[in-house]
Amino acid sequence: MPLVLVGVNHRQAELALREKISLQENEIPLALRYFLEDKGIAECFLLSTCNRTELYAICAGNDELPARFLGFFHDVKKHPPDSALLQALYVRREEEAVRHLFAVSCGLDSMVLGETQILGQVKEAYHSCQAAGATGAYLHSLCQKALATGKKVHTLTALGQHAVSFGYAAAAVARLIFSSLQNHTLMVIGTGEMAKLTLQNLFAMGVQEVIVVSRHRERAATLAGRFQGKVLRLGRLAGELAKADVVICATQAPHYVITAERLRQQRQRGKQEGKPLLLIDLAVPRNVDPAVASLEGVYLYNLDDLQSIINENLKVRENEALKAQDIVETQVREFLCWYRRQRAIPIIAGLRRKTEQIRQAKLAQFNTAALSAREQQLADKLTRSLVNTLLNEPIMALKDLCLQDDYATAEKYARQIFGLEPQDTEDPKENRSNE
Repeated sequence: MPLVLVGVNHRQAELALREKISLQENEIPLALRYFLEDKGIAECFLLSTCNRTELYAICAGNDELPARFLGFFHDVKKHPPDSALLQALYVRREEEAVRHLFAVSCGLDSMVLGETQILGQVKEAYHSCQAAGATGAYLHSLCQKALATGKKVHTLTALGQHAVSFGYAAAAVARLIFSSLQNHTLMVIGTGEMAKLTLQNLFAMGVQEVIVVSRHRERAATLAGRFQGKVLRLGRLAGELAKADVVICATQAPHYVITAERLRQQRQRGKQEGKPLLLIDLAVPRNVDPAVASLEGVYLYNLDDLQSIINENLKVRENEALKAQDIVETQVREFLCWYRRQRAIPIIAGLRRKTEQIRQAKLAQFNTAALSAREQQLADKLTRSLVNTLLNEPIMALKDLCLQDDYATAEKYARQIFGLEPQDTEDPKENRSNE
């Protein structure tokens, strides 16, 4: 039974469309039950994040899987498929499905190249599907190999390193200047989205105190509350600025909120000349007078500075992505070798059953009842060994034939050669397990 992937991701679908088919954690078991009700689906693995919803399945009617996928959102989620969803939907089979999941797991298919969060999301999704009894031998091995590939890429390459967002870039700059922000004070002027994301990244470095400065007290209080911080009115900024070690500026003010002369006077009064102060100006127009960079111990970074860091780091990630792709290709080949060899299992099982029946029949003709118990054991052992020896080379040949694209033709002739009748298709549900 072939491996098929059907899904939607950020490359083809806008956020509004992805939201329609995004699944919450408590909806995953319901979706798995819906898909497994289809007799043609033996195993399935469902991955749903903010950027993608993908179904991997071992199924007989692989051409019908897209309709089954869309049917869930129509029947259960009450989202009839529209033209945008149909255009965004992609289907990948066998080798391409394997390659896609491995690339996803190591961040090669992410919105931010090389991001590492997706590996954990793949792991959580696998465990959820495993707990629901949706994965069997094939998808168990596929997911395990995908997780191993992601770990290998992040261990052997720098794909997931180096800042590629303004928040991460700001944190990287802070590490250069302070190494650690523990026992330091972080001040945020403004409550916009960029300020929040940058604050989140810097807060993770262990700051001792957060001060949120804004004209809007309610919004400032909400943001400060997320980080156990304090609120300060913008009018009191001049008197409190000396307390900060790192200042994030992101207001909509049309003028400088921090000027070089005022900052110089404050640092002189507080005897802070030479003490490191990092100013990160995320505003357009700028909130910080560029002249402050000339003050001793003051480090100023604006959006262009951070963008330069991001661009350089993206180049590094793109170079590392080439190494990661080589690792992915190696892992894909290894998995496909195992996966394709499994195609020989039904015919090998049939061959073993037939030869065992012949062996037992010949032993019965031999009238082993006249032999002693020891002689009967020797006769059984000898005939079993003879059969296994004779089967060894044909079985290895069958496994090698599985690696060929025209295996179906090879299997047809193998059945004729060994006199095997075409077997009825086994119920795929019986082969699913929670390995």
